[in-house]
Amino acid sequence: MKANKKRGIPLFNSPINNYVILFSSAFIGLITLFAIILSFLIPLQGADSPHCKGVYMSPAYAKVYAFDSTHTRFASKYSLYLYREQGKDIMPQNDSDEFILSGTPVLFIPGNARSYKQVRSLAAEAANQYYKDWELTKSLNPNVNSLDFFTADFNEDFTAFHGRTMLDQSEYLNEAVKFILSLYKGNPNIKTYPTSVILIGHSMGGMVARVMLSLPNYKEDSVNTIITLSTPHNTAPTTFDGDLLNVYKLTDDFWRNGFVSSNLENNSKVSEKLTKVSSRRLKNVSLLSITGGTLDTTLPTDYTTLTGLIPKEHGLFVSTTGIPEVWTPIDHLAIVWCDQLRKVLVKTLLQMIDVNSPLQTYPLEKRMQIMENNLNSGFDKATDLLSKQDSPSLPIKLKIDLKQLKDSPNERFFQLPKSLLKRNAINSPPIHLFNIPKGESFKFNFISTLKPIDIQLLNKSPAPSLLLCKSIINSFSSSKSKTYEDIFDYKTEGTNKYAELECTNINNLTYIVPRSYHESKNVLHALELSSKALSSFDSVVLVESAIELDIKKDFVLADLELEQSSNVHIGDQSLWNLMTKNNEVALPAHRPIIVDIDIPAMKSSLLAYKIDVRFKKSNTEKFTPIISQTFKGETKWHLEFDENKPIIAVMNANSPYTPFIVNDPSNHGKFKLFSDSSSSEHLTDIYVSIDWFQSLKLMVLKYRLSIIGFPLFISLAIMVYQFIQYGKTGFYPSYGEGFAALMDYKIFGIVVLIFSFLSLLTSPESPFGKLLEILDPVGRNELKLMSQVEKAKVEVNLMFMSISESALWFYGTFMLFISLGLNFLLYNIVLLFLKVLIIISKHDIWKKIKVPAFDSLSTERKTISIITLLLLVLLYLPYQFAFVVCTLTQIFSTSYAFMKNDSLNAYSTSFISREEKKNDSLKKSNVIENYKNFNLSFTLLMLWLVPISVPVLIVWIHDISLKWRTPFSSHHNILAILPIILLIQIMNQGYMIPRPRGRANLFITKFVLIYFAIYSIIFGTRHLYFLHSFFNALCAWLLILLVQEWGSGNLEKNNINFSKHCSKLQ
Repeated sequence: MKANKKRGIPLFNSPINNYVILFSSAFIGLITLFAIILSFLIPLQGADSPHCKGVYMSPAYAKVYAFDSTHTRFASKYSLYLYREQGKDIMPQNDSDEFILSGTPVLFIPGNARSYKQVRSLAAEAANQYYKDWELTKSLNPNVNSLDFFTADFNEDFTAFHGRTMLDQSEYLNEAVKFILSLYKGNPNIKTYPTSVILIGHSMGGMVARVMLSLPNYKEDSVNTIITLSTPHNTAPTTFDGDLLNVYKLTDDFWRNGFVSSNLENNSKVSEKLTKVSSRRLKNVSLLSITGGTLDTTLPTDYTTLTGLIPKEHGLFVSTTGIPEVWTPIDHLAIVWCDQLRKVLVKTLLQMIDVNSPLQTYPLEKRMQIMENNLNSGFDKATDLLSKQDSPSLPIKLKIDLKQLKDSPNERFFQLPKSLLKRNAINSPPIHLFNIPKGESFKFNFISTLKPIDIQLLNKSPAPSLLLCKSIINSFSSSKSKTYEDIFDYKTEGTNKYAELECTNINNLTYIVPRSYHESKNVLHALELSSKALSSFDSVVLVESAIELDIKKDFVLADLELEQSSNVHIGDQSLWNLMTKNNEVALPAHRPIIVDIDIPAMKSSLLAYKIDVRFKKSNTEKFTPIISQTFKGETKWHLEFDENKPIIAVMNANSPYTPFIVNDPSNHGKFKLFSDSSSSEHLTDIYVSIDWFQSLKLMVLKYRLSIIGFPLFISLAIMVYQFIQYGKTGFYPSYGEGFAALMDYKIFGIVVLIFSFLSLLTSPESPFGKLLEILDPVGRNELKLMSQVEKAKVEVNLMFMSISESALWFYGTFMLFISLGLNFLLYNIVLLFLKVLIIISKHDIWKKIKVPAFDSLSTERKTISIITLLLLVLLYLPYQFAFVVCTLTQIFSTSYAFMKNDSLNAYSTSFISREEKKNDSLKKSNVIENYKNFNLSFTLLMLWLVPISVPVLIVWIHDISLKWRTPFSSHHNILAILPIILLIQIMNQGYMIPRPRGRANLFITKFVLIYFAIYSIIFGTRHLYFLHSFFNALCAWLLILLVQEWGSGNLEKNNINFSKHCSKLQ
């Protein structure tokens, strides 16, 4: 067939400006995407750089063969192992299934596609601390016991992709817990048989642990302590599977109901019986969630928080960057073996053990206190403890000769070492009294290389003692009316003036400050007492030791300053001002040794903040300045910085798609500057700005799932234009022409404007946002229940980009350009693929390859193929498998159509002439052109949807390799794939989708496509699996159009026949 002479006349020829806008926008989008990828690949520095140390162990794994199919139906798929550290733990007897167990049982749950052998690091450290450091361990907890670590082998199952797999693992582990507890009953050497098991879960293993307590086969009181490492508690890490999201919702509701008082209104739609069950099961449960921080590029830090899920009385969230003696971010895999973390975590675990209790742990309140003390930074420990005491205990009495005080009783600053004076009295150590003026707010700061000790232990080391004291007004009556545990008399003979104080030691209120990322023992000891903590006292007393400190390495600094001089604010609450204006503050040379710096506008986790601290080092300073950064339980330490290199602060602030407390007063960046201000002679200037390049890095984890929904919106918008033109004229434009038509400056300008304001419109407080929620048929978590748990108003935004800051309106525009660039890239890759096929088809080599024509298979064989595929889906295959098959079939049929008719119009549509469009009877050449254009657009649409089906398909293939058939109950729904299969098969036979005739058909077509497009961009990120349902509905409607055309007898007019109307392959 000869080429049409009039080919190349574009019917819908867009102005050249549209193509300029298209190529420019695509270029901007791809450059932005490249910059994001580049920023993601550049390693982090400073507080966000890794400093984990390697570990060594001698592992041995004993498989528990007795836990077989008589105990669980999953015995053929999963296995249970007991870990033994060689040379320390008692090893199982050879050729025997019997285990000699006397420790506290601990069950390790591996994460998504991870090995059971990950238990070895924690288990080995537990054996080392218990057997090797027995005396220290015993001194920390007299009721300590050894730990028996069990671990589950899930054959590296994909729990992050499949909800049914998570339920299977949880059910298996509940039976494993029962079996583990039964192993201890035969040991006569155990005084108290354990009735509970401690659970440690890595990644999705932590979520499995939470699901366990909600299942019917859970043994009551068999779990009371759960420790999770990088576990996504707040939201599912992937949204490809509806079952996974449903498991999350039901589990979260179960846990929230367990912590809500019965007198509060419960709107969770959970039955009253279930509420009672959850309350009973969770009343003594503590949960610890540990995140590795920014270095975890697998899971966003924000997903591991417990906001709106577990109250503070039962749950604790900490970051490894703030855990004392850890102070390093840890990636997703290293968090199970990092040496610094495992030492602290095992020490905490051993301190919680109570061998005399059947539960094997201390009561809930004590467990939480141990975790707080060992894992929190301790900044607020002193204020929280002292402010709660209405009448503090003051067991110590001091009698101080005022002549013996080394300095004035109105002392405001103190430092050691300094010039030493001869002491007049041998039995009177130097005492420094910081009087607390009444009527004004003062803050006391202390920092030293030496940890303060009780005054009873004074002079046993160079460390000083710190006490909080009240003056005894009537010393005579007081001495008669009160008995003190200790009385220290520092008066000299014949003295006329002395002070009597009743005091308490406060050395246990200090917290440690790191000086190095690499040496956990190289620390400072700091103490802050706010005006609130000091309100019940008259003075702070510092008592020097008679043993002189090492002036080369040790020092003591203390001051009492007005609280307002210790608190500095930079900027206001406007993020826009922080981004566009200079934000700076100048600290005086002589300032408190610890300064609190608040930056109210610093509350977005989508931005990286640059903090430029400019100062001049002093040769006499005791230590280099240190800055701590705190936000929502996550503390970071910025060490060894200098004035030529700014600090980059990335924080776990309000994050997209996760719950947050509304109007939280602590919801902003807080910093502390530790410095030797006594040695400073210059101002310290602090400048705050945004590091935009590092901010791009943060978009990867927050919006990685948006890589499907946003580009899909562009493809659907193009199809809306194509169908509008198809309905009006009968000609279906090419994908490229539709792309260019959307770039009309009027249309594109409106789209850019909408994307810019969409974040504001989709906020939870927006009336428009509440209206949009009606469009989402997927159920949501109960906000009222979350607020009851948190005792504050909690919101969560699952729409669009979930940005709560109006100043970040341009992020929506960023995503628009990136989506345009991705669509442009995919479209041109497909065009290149087709061009290569066309070139190959013109050569002799193609004659050797037999390519079946559309009509080469009989109708009967095609029908049999369809029925067979549907039966397999109904009985065995997940429908995702059928979708991938359909996609491959669609790619083949589209490629074949372009090879048979080799015209390739990338950004224009070639038809015979404008006049001929008035003819109601379309010529076959136009039908072929329509067919090619539609199939190419439809193929691109399916390519965007394929990634949604692949994860579940991976789970199915993995289970097949294990010879295990996992129940894919929701994935055997043939109605979820039937319209797609039928439509693909009909198009494979050469039928073009008929032109929507009538206003109703055209309206429904546009409505389905527009609804699909809106849903993909508004809700697609958090409900990816539902996009398949929309595509299925679209296919069902296109089938209806085909049936209507068949009913009118015009269907054959929309059928192509290459043998008659196209040139044959030569």
